[in-house]
Amino acid sequence: MNKVKKYSLLGMGIACGLWIGGCVDRGYQMVGQECPQLARFDIPFSLVKPYLYSITLYEGYETRAHFDVLLMSDQMRALYAALHSAKIGHNANEKAAFMDQQLEDGRSVFTAYVLTCINDPAHISLSDKNSSWSLYITTAQGKKLTPLQVKEVDLAPEIRGLFGYRFELFKKSYQITFPAADIDGTPYFVPGDTTELTFAAAGQQSSIHWTERDFTAAEAATIAALRIKQAPSVAQTLQALSQPRAADTDYYFF
Repeated sequence: MNKVKKYSLLGMGIACGLWIGGCVDRGYQMVGQECPQLARFDIPFSLVKPYLYSITLYEGYETRAHFDVLLMSDQMRALYAALHSAKIGHNANEKAAFMDQQLEDGRSVFTAYVLTCINDPAHISLSDKNSSWSLYITTAQGKKLTPLQVKEVDLAPEIRGLFGYRFELFKKSYQITFPAADIDGTPYFVPGDTTELTFAAAGQQSSIHWTERDFTAAEAATIAALRIKQAPSVAQTLQALSQPRAADTDYYFF
C-alpha cells in the first residue's frame, strides 16, 4: 500500500512539473506578445573603456571615497551627440550641427562627469567651498589645472547610459570642467601625452592616469554607423538578467 502511495505521489509530482513547464512556456509566449522588449544600440565597449574609470580609496579596511569618472574626449562627445540626436529625432543637418557644436565646445573646456560616494559625515558636496575632497589635473608638462567649475547635476540619460551599471541613485553626480588650452590657445591635452587626475583630501590623495588619443576616422565611422540591435525575446532578456554581470558585456542601459 505504501509503495502504491509512493508511486502515486511520484506521478503527481511529474504531472505537476510538466504542467508548470507548459505554463512557463505559454507565459513566455504571452509576455512576448504583451510586453515587447526594448531594442538597444549596439555600442562596442572598446569605444568607451579608455575614458571610463572607477577608483575606491581606503584607509586601512575602511572605504573613504569612491569615484567613477567619464572623460569627455572627442570620442565621448561624438558618441553623446549621436545618441542624443537619435533620441530626439534630429535630421541629418541637425545631427551634423549638434555634433560639430559638441566637438567645438571640447576645444575650450575639458569636461569630466564624476559619480561620488564619500564616507565622511562632514562632507556636503564637491561644489562646496570647503569640500572634503577636491580634484585637479596635472598635464604631461607638469601644469596643474584646477576646475573652472564644479557643478552638481542631474545627468543626461545618454551620460547615465555611458556610465552603465556604475550609475546608482545614491551616488552624487557632478560636471567638472577644466581649461582645455592656455591663454595663447596652446592645448593642454595633446595626443600621446599622459594626463593625471588627482583626488585629494587633507593630507591624502590618489590619482588615475590616461593617455590622450586622436579621434580616428575608424572611431568616427563606428559612431556614425551606430544601429539599433534586434530586440531580444523575453526568454533571452530574463536569461541575461539572471547571469552574473561581466564588466565588458551587457554594459549599457541602452
